[in-house]
Amino acid sequence: MAEMMMKMLKSMKRALLLCLCLAMLAGSALAANEMMDISSDGYDSIGYAYTLPDGRLIFTGCHGEPGNYMDSRARILCLNPDRTVSWEYIHPAKGSWDFGGVVLMKDGTLCVRLSNTPYQQTVEEKLVFFTQDGQLTGREIPLEVKDKADTFVRYGICDFGIYTYCFSDDDAKTYTEYADWDGNVLFRLNGRGPIAVENRIQEEDGLVMFGSEPGRQAAAKILKMDWQGNTVWETTVPFMNEVNNGALLRYGMKTSDGGYLAMLLERPIDLSQKWTEALVKFSSTGRILWQKTESFDRLPASQFFSMTEYNGKYVVQFEDKERFGSLKMPIRFLWFDGDGNELGLTELKVRKEELPRQEKSKKPQFDGGSMFAMGNELWGDFWSENDNDNHEKRMASMDCLLMRIPEP
Repeated sequence: MAEMMMKMLKSMKRALLLCLCLAMLAGSALAANEMMDISSDGYDSIGYAYTLPDGRLIFTGCHGEPGNYMDSRARILCLNPDRTVSWEYIHPAKGSWDFGGVVLMKDGTLCVRLSNTPYQQTVEEKLVFFTQDGQLTGREIPLEVKDKADTFVRYGICDFGIYTYCFSDDDAKTYTEYADWDGNVLFRLNGRGPIAVENRIQEEDGLVMFGSEPGRQAAAKILKMDWQGNTVWETTVPFMNEVNNGALLRYGMKTSDGGYLAMLLERPIDLSQKWTEALVKFSSTGRILWQKTESFDRLPASQFFSMTEYNGKYVVQFEDKERFGSLKMPIRFLWFDGDGNELGLTELKVRKEELPRQEKSKKPQFDGGSMFAMGNELWGDFWSENDNDNHEKRMASMDCLLMRIPEP
C-alpha cells in the first residue's frame, strides 16, 4: 500500500511538472507575441504612418549604417495585420535620408515624402510614389528648399495636396500656403494666421485646425477653414484657471461619430508647477460636448505622446515627467468611453532583458510614440536606446519596437 502511494505521488509530481513546463512555454509564447522588433544593428528610426484599406500598415523612417548614424537610408516597411512583412523598401541614396508622411492618392498609388537632413538642416526634399505593393512608379515631385538665415521652409502632404510653412521672426515673411497636386494654390495665410496650429485634420470640405489663438498667454482654439481660406466655424476654449500662462489644444483627432477630440493643456504662471490637463470632446461644428479634468488631476505631472480611438474607446498615452525614458517607471494609458467616463488605467513596463540589443547597456531608455490598431488588437511603436555619454554611440544604439498596448 505504501509503495502504491509513493508511485501515485511520483506520477502526480510528474504531471504537475509537465503542467508547469507547458505553462512556462505558453507564457513565453505570449510574451514573444506581444513585441515585434523592426530594427537591426545600427541607428533605426521608424514609426507608424498609415493604414491601407486592406488593413496593412505602413511604417516610415530610416536605418543608419552600424557605427555611423549620420549615414542613414530612408526606409519603408509594410506589415500585414498578422504582423508578417508584406514588403520593405530601403532607398539606395546615402546621407541622412528619411521617409516621412504617406498619402494614398486617388489613383491608388502611395505618395511619400523623402528628405535628406544632415545635422537637422534639410538640404534636399522630394515626393516619391509607390504602388501599394512597394514598387516605385518612377514619378517624383521635387520640393524646393528655400531656407535662409532668417527663415526656414517645411512641407507637409495630405489628400488635397501639398502645404508649405515658411517661418520667420519677421511676421511679414511668415506664411502658410496650401496647393493641390497640380500646383494650383488653394489659399495662403500670411503672418501667423487666425490660429497657432499644433496639428490639422483634412476633410473633404476644408481643414480643421487645433492649437491656440495667436499671441502670448492665448486661449486654446479649434477652427475649421474651407478650401478658399474662409473660416467656417471656430471655438475658443475657456480657461480652466483664472490665473494661467496660456493654453493650447494638442493631439487633435476626428472621432468615428463625426466629432473631434483633443488634449487641453493649460500652463501655470510658475512653469515648475503642474500643468492643468483635460480631455475635450467637440461636436462636428466645434461645440464643446464634454471636458474631463478629474482623471488627470489625480495623476502626477505628465507628458503626452499620443491618443487614439479603439473599439469605441478613447486612449491617452502618457508618462510621468520625472520618468525621462527610465525603465524603472511604466508608460501609462488612460481609457475613456465615448461619453468621457474613465474606464481604467493600464501600464506598460519592460525589463532590460526584453529590449533587443540593449542587454549590455548600463542605462537603457524606453519611450513611446504612436498607437494604432493591428488586426484585432491595439499596438504602439516604441523606441529604446543606450543612455551613453558618447552621442555617436547613443544614436547608434537606437531601436524601434512594436508592442501590444494593455487594455483595461
